[in-house]
Amino acid sequence: MSDTIELLEAIGRDASLRHASAAELIRILEQAKASQALTAAVANADSSRLSEEFGQKLMYSPQVTQNVPWPL
Repeated sequence: MSDTIELLEAIGRDASLRHASAAELIRILEQAKASQALTAAVANADSSRLSEEFGQKLMYSPQVTQNVPWPL
């Protein structure tokens, strides 16, 4: 998984990778021996494969209300 995160970071940092076609990016990922989940996510334009690799943890934001005196 750390390799996947590092590859995603590299793609985000490099404009030529960030704007590369899916076919070109798949070729680069295969050369870098990226995980099957990352390669499939790029090939299918479906990030759900990455959530499987990262453990499918659903994150919910807390719904906390604050008592603020009105008007301020």
